This record gives sequence, structure tokens and C-alpha cells, in this order.
Amino acid sequence: MRWKRKAAALLESALIALSFSGCFSYHELENMTIVTAVAVDEGQNGKLYHLSFECLNMSSGGEEGQQGTQPVILESEGNSIFDGVRNALTEASQKLYFSDCQEVILSRKIAQKGIRKVLNWFLSDAETRVTLRFVVSEEPTAAELLNQKQKTAQTPAFEISGALEEAYTSSLACLPLKLYEINNVLSEEGDSLTLPGIRVEKEPGKPSWIRLGRTAVFRDDRLIGWLPENQVPYFLFVRNRVQNGLIVPGSRMPGVTFEIVESKTDLDFSLSGSVPSAELHIKSQVTADELATGQENGDLNSPAFSELEKNARNTVEAGVESVVRYVQQTFGVDIFGFGCKISKKYPSEWKKLSKNWDGTFRRMKCRADAEIKVRNTSKLVERDAAQ
Repeated sequence: MRWKRKAAALLESALIALSFSGCFSYHELENMTIVTAVAVDEGQNGKLYHLSFECLNMSSGGEEGQQGTQPVILESEGNSIFDGVRNALTEASQKLYFSDCQEVILSRKIAQKGIRKVLNWFLSDAETRVTLRFVVSEEPTAAELLNQKQKTAQTPAFEISGALEEAYTSSLACLPLKLYEINNVLSEEGDSLTLPGIRVEKEPGKPSWIRLGRTAVFRDDRLIGWLPENQVPYFLFVRNRVQNGLIVPGSRMPGVTFEIVESKTDLDFSLSGSVPSAELHIKSQVTADELATGQENGDLNSPAFSELEKNARNTVEAGVESVVRYVQQTFGVDIFGFGCKISKKYPSEWKKLSKNWDGTFRRMKCRADAEIKVRNTSKLVERDAAQ
């Protein structure tokens, strides 16, 4: 199983880390529980937090006598994250090892109340990696995502980790942020936090699976709403975080899908008026394989290719301008980091603008200028076939 191979890799990294401590004993391994994910929910019985830990218990035997391959869920409560972790240690009677934790899942209620205290514990914990990722559950609780019987053989922690990577690098579905990036956004002026939303998909009679959903939008450290899934790709264009993915023009060209090969967004500002304006310059290369057979043998100078590029350009420009307006009108917080960029490029002007940046951001004008080049898809196919 893939997740067992990942578990073995985590075990290896744990052994390496312990060996560098200078006082490692293999007896420690039997008293170690590797935490692969943490779900943070509201507590009960007067406690502030309910914590669920997905763990690989190194003292439990796996299949064929292997150790360290049995995922278990450990639960605890506390009035702080530190308190909850300490209570979990008592419950487990073992050391909890956080250096290989993949992600922290926040419930909606926790996110609405503020996530700074949760972040602070992980930032202060010496074992936690700064590359740890945070997501927000679209289910009633965060723990539900760790307690699902999965469609795949992976543990929830590894399935979420894989979904985040796939969604960002291949499908324009989310912007996953690492622990240090989240702290940077919350610490800087002129930028507002977003986190991926995840949910459980279910079909009658079949195991459930985890998928990326909407994007959680924050004011300071508090969840205030969700960016719809169809707006997320254009949000990534604005933030210059597009790697690969698909653009679907829809009614403009039914049946056509553009696949992004590479993309870059540059941002210019005009501060001449009372309210700044932004202009985004987007340069992308795409393929359109669905229509490759009808493109006059792949002639890049043909009218058909020109029409493809025109429609791809219109789709991106309209999508980018639409997502900016939507965020301005719906949330009124700058999730694009416009203010942060202005503060670095025009520090003296920013001193005035920063006094009411949210209000100024709502009134900003934004124009997108896209240059989309459709690659010769038929020649790409010929090249790939020859390799």
C-alpha cells in the first residue's frame, strides 16, 4: 500500500532525527507515536479545544509483522493546544512525535473564532516543521475528515496531502500555504489569509473520499466566508501562483479545454488618483488538445489558432476581473496582496493608504491584460510520440 511506504519513509526520517540527538536508543522507538495529522474542533464539557490526532503507533504490529504501519486516532481536550497535547500524552502513555505531521485540519467554528492561538503552538513547538499545511473543514467538524473510511488505501493524512499537491500543481483548485507562509501573511500589512477548504464526498454503497472544495477567506485570523470553486483558478492568476491546470471557456467555445503549460502574472499600480488602480499583465502558454485535429495540421498562423488564442485571452481576462470584483463586494478584504505590494514599492504612499486599506481596496479598479499563446498541439503530439 502506498501509505505504508510513506509510513516507512516517516519512520526513517524519525530515526534520522533521533540519531542526531546524540542519545538515541531503539527502545525509544517502541515508546513513540508519529503524528501525521491533527484535527482541531471546539471542545466539550467546558473545554475550548477538542483535538484528534492521526497517529502511526510504532509499538503496534502491522501486517506481516511490520511495525509502524497501523494508523490510530487519539483524542483529547484542553483549554489550549498545549493543554490538549499534554492530555493526549497522558492518554497515549507515549511520546507524540510531530516532526512528520502533514497537515492541521481546522473546523469552521474554530476558524471563525480565530486561528492565531492554534498557529502559535505549532510555531513554538520545536519538532513541528514550518512546511506543515493548514486546511479548513467544510464538514460540521474537522475530526470527520480523519474518521472516514477512505475510497483509497491511504490514510486521511496522506490522502489530504496528495490532494493538496495535485490540486495546486495540476488543477488550479487551491493555494496551499505552509505554516511559515500563513504566519507571514498574518504578520504583513495589505494582505489577507486564505486556506484551502476540504470536504468528504460520498456515494451510496461506496467508500467516501476527500476532495478540495472552496477556499476559506479570513479577515485577520478569523474565517469570514468562502470563495467559490469556479473563482479559485482566477484568484491564483492574480497571485501569480499558477503552475498547471485547465481553463474552460464554457459558452465561448463549447467542448474546448485549454491546458496551461506555463504562466506568469506581473502587477502594475497607478497611484495618481484618490484610489489606486491595478493592472495585471498575464502571459501564459496553453494547449488545446480537443481541437488539435481541426487546426489545419497545427498551423500556428491559421485563423483557427488565432480564434483559440482570442477566446483563451478573453476567458482569463474576464475571470480575473470578475474574481477581484467578487472579493471586493463580498468580503472587502485584500486576499490578493495588492496592499502588501504597494507598501513595498511605494512606502511613502502606503503610509496614507494603510489607514483605511480595506475601504480603499473595495474601491480599487482592476484591469487584466492577458497574452495567451496556444502551442502547436499536433506537433507536440508528434514530438511526444517520437520520444
